[in-house]
Formats: sequence, C-alpha cells, structure tokens
Amino acid sequence: MQARLKTISLFLLCLFLLAGCTSPHFLKLLPSTKRALEANQLFAYQYARMQQLDASELSLYCPDLLNLPDETANKSLLQLSCAQFWLSSSQLTGTQQQQATTLYNQSLTSFLQLMLPKQKYRHPALRIVLEPPLDETGLPFEDFVLASDFQAIKSHHKKIKGTGLGVSLVAARENTGKGWDKNYPPEGIFRSVTVSLKELKFNKDLQIQLTLQGYMMQGATELKFASASYPLLYDAASSYLWLMQQAKLADLELPGLFNAELADNKLGIYSITPLQKNKQPLLMIHGLNSSPLIGYELTMAVLQDEELKQRYQIWHAFYPSGPPPFYNSMRIRKKLDELHGVLKAEGGTKELDQMLVVGHSMGGIISKTLIQNTDYVLWDLSFTERPEQIGYAQKELDKIQDIFIFKARPYIDKVVFMDTPHGGSEYSESILAKMASWFINLPKNFTLILSNFILKLGPDKVTLPMREYLSGSGPHSVQVLSPRHPLLQGLNKLEYQRPVYSIVGSDGALSCKDEKSCSQISDGVVPFFSAHQAKAVQEIIVPSRHNSYQSPQAIAFLLQVLRQPAGEAKILPLAPDKPDD
Repeated sequence: MQARLKTISLFLLCLFLLAGCTSPHFLKLLPSTKRALEANQLFAYQYARMQQLDASELSLYCPDLLNLPDETANKSLLQLSCAQFWLSSSQLTGTQQQQATTLYNQSLTSFLQLMLPKQKYRHPALRIVLEPPLDETGLPFEDFVLASDFQAIKSHHKKIKGTGLGVSLVAARENTGKGWDKNYPPEGIFRSVTVSLKELKFNKDLQIQLTLQGYMMQGATELKFASASYPLLYDAASSYLWLMQQAKLADLELPGLFNAELADNKLGIYSITPLQKNKQPLLMIHGLNSSPLIGYELTMAVLQDEELKQRYQIWHAFYPSGPPPFYNSMRIRKKLDELHGVLKAEGGTKELDQMLVVGHSMGGIISKTLIQNTDYVLWDLSFTERPEQIGYAQKELDKIQDIFIFKARPYIDKVVFMDTPHGGSEYSESILAKMASWFINLPKNFTLILSNFILKLGPDKVTLPMREYLSGSGPHSVQVLSPRHPLLQGLNKLEYQRPVYSIVGSDGALSCKDEKSCSQISDGVVPFFSAHQAKAVQEIIVPSRHNSYQSPQAIAFLLQVLRQPAGEAKILPLAPDKPDD
C-alpha cells in the first residue's frame, strides 16, 4: 500500500514539474494565452485525479506540494485544491489539520495578492471574483487590504497571532457622518474580513473561475466541508491596526488643549468595533493634552484575546482637553447616555448595562463622574443659592446645572483609574504650567454659557473660593487640576456607587509601607497620595512616567479585571512578569 501511494505521489509530482517546465507559472500569466489554457487543461486532469484520492493518500500527497518550485505551472491552484480535498477528509490528526490549513491559507493568499485591490481579476485563463460582505449597516465596502501587509505598526509590538482557516483582510469605506456612522471614527469604517474559497469551476472554454467569499465576523464562525468543519480565522485586531495607520488623532492633541474650538466638533464616543446590542462596552477615556491613541496597547491586548474579543465592544472617548473636566464630563455623559439609549431601544441586552470604564489621568476624573451622586455638594461649593432659587436665570441654568449636579449612571459595572490626580497635581501650579495657561483658548460654547450665567446670577452669588475660577471666561483644565480647586476636592470626598480599581504610576519604588515611603512615589506628574484610592477594591503600583497605559504590568492587570464576571469585584492575583516574545 505504501509503495502504491509513493508511486502515485511521484507520478503526479512529475506531471506537475513537467508542466512547470513546459508552461508559464499560472499566476504570472505570461502573454501566451494558449499556453496558459493548455496548463488549465492539464490542471483539470490533475484536479479530477485528486478527487479520487482518499484521506491517507492525500495526507502523503498534499504536503509535497509545499516543496514545488515557484516556476511550477498552476502551483497555487494545485495547493488550494489539494488542501480543500484534504480538509474535507474526516478524522485528520492535529498535525495534518495544521499542514492542510497552512497549504490552504498560503495558496489563497497568492490569489488575493493577484486580485487586490480591484476585488476581481479577469484573464482568458483565469477569473477571480471576491464576494464581499456588507457591513453591519448594510453598506458595501470600497477598499480591501491584506492584513499581513501592515502588522508591524509598532516595532515593539508582537506580531498578531491568529489561527484558523482563511485569509484576513481589512475592508474599508468612508464614514458617511450619518446614522450609526456618527459613532465610528471619522477616518472611516474599518472591519476585519476573513476570506475563504467558495467555488472552483472550469468553464467550457477552459477558463478557471475562482469565487472567494468574504465574512465579516463577530465571533468564531466555522467553514464546513463534506465531512468536517473548521473554525475560520478571526483576526479582530487587523482592522484596528489599519485604523491606527489612517488616524489623525495625534493632530488633535495640542489643538484640543490650546485651541479647543478647532477640535470641539470631534467630541464623541467612537466605537472601533461594530456596535453590538449584546456585548459589554469597554470605554477608554484619555487625559490632558492627549487622545484615544493612548488606548492602543489595551485595545490590541483585548482584540488578540480569544475570550475578551468575543465579550467586549471597544469604545474610545475623545474630547478637547482645554476646557475644565467638569464641563467635559457633562458632555461625555450626555454622549454616553445617547449611545447607550439608542442601543437599548434597538433591543439591547443586559450586557449593555455592564460597561467597564478605564480613565487615564484627567480621564480618570471624568470617569469618576459616571459613578458618583453629587446631590448639591458641588453646587454649594460654587454658588450661594440653590438652582430652585434662581428662577430669574432659568435659560442659562438649564445649560449649566448638569456640570455641578449629576447622578451615577446605572449602566456602569466598574471603573479603573490610571495615573489619576484625584487630589490634584502640584504640576498644574508650576511656572511651566502657568506659562502654558496663557496660550489656552477656550471654546465659545463654554465661555458664553458660563459668562452669561454669572452675569445674570451676579458675581456676589459665587462662593469666595470659586470666584478666582469662575471669573472672566471661566477656568481651563490646568487650573481645575490644582490641589486647591474646591470642586476637585469636593468630588474626591463623594462615595463611589460602583467598584473601582486603581493603577498608580511610579518612576521609582514599586511599593511602600508607610506615609514617608509612600510620599516618595510619583510618576513625575501625579504623586502617590493624589493617585491613591483607599476605597479601591485593589490598587497596584507600576513603572510609569505618567504613561501607565503602556506598562505591561498595567495591561496584564487590566485584562484580569476585564475577565471578571460582571457584577463581581475582588482582589486579583498579580501575574508574574513575562518577557516579550
């Protein structure tokens, strides 16, 4: 039997090699259409012969195709066809499945490289058509890019690890600015698409037609063969990487601080994965002079985790950081309420009410406002009369009241603070910070609301501690982060209505045992006792120069928090440090 199989294998291999000597490489398609069609005729015979091989014969024959020289005629067609027949066999061993999958994916990639970016390829000897999926809103994609072309967005980042059948593409289209698109990045709609072979057939004129099928996957999808099925590759991170290559968010960081008017129309909650009615939202909120780019490491970690990418949809908040955090908090809460409400109205499940929020630096201050009830605490720190007593400024009051009086959002499950100056930062009162303050221009939609209200209210109705902050056009974010600011200190005393975790950055020691040793810890911007949260379920200290969002220890801890069941919050075992691959 073994001798027979070897004879068959060598005979067919010789035929293939002979074809390679007498015919052009199919994928290069040299000008001679006649010779290419002759190669098709030989391939048709080879294809019919492969159909007659049983599983044991294919397991000996197919791996040999990986060793065919590049000049062999129809090499990729032979590999793809053999892999398809082999995968259709039942009871393949793990090694055989891996070999067949490698053969399938490798040959399929060759055809995709040939046809992209036009989505189709026509030649008298070969026709390739891609049947792309529509996006979740029913709109067609305009461009496709092989994911393997751009996996190295950061030199230190691990290469995406994906297993499964198929080839990963990124499909893209322009953002229309309407409907659901308002909650997607303005750079465009980018989706991970997995491509497999749908059909290979021979036309009467000897032309070979390949029909490829694209799947926009939200989870593990299987590809079924005659007597077996295999999971399709689901490379969820590739679309995010392509977005990062197109993103212009870094261009908004400085304008967001110094000239917020230019970036104000970009404020919003942006989903970098398809909006889902049955997935937990993971919301990331950036800090001062920053943007959603700081969420890169955590986003990539989630999208490359088999469990977490199925469980979470990832949302990034953007806001111009020049205006004070209490004003931006009000606007973020409204955007969040709106998006959550729309998804719930569309039949959203309980998972939508299990949102996990991660806030870095000033983004942590904004995150706090999602899980605290202020009652009149912040209002009384600012004004001498309650809102119900100010009927003479009702129009202005309606626009400003939510800045000072708000309630915890019931759809938040837990919050994680990173490098957050709960008690303020002395850095905000440094000479450098004061010089920077001179260049901060606040947006008119903020300055007009505040100045009109104070004008109608009367400056004598503003409490003495708040007068220096509410005079003129109002405070900016750097002023509010001062340890002396009444509202920052007032917010710091309010109870949390949901569990919180805390990540404290340090440019020195990573532990402390008493007040003296803890007072020596700082990330260069926020000292330990400002970031420290005694009420946190758990707090860790990681190496950080106010950038713990890049810390491997912080990311590992965040992934543990994300893996907890909704409604559960407990002390987590810290994972040991692992060297980078």
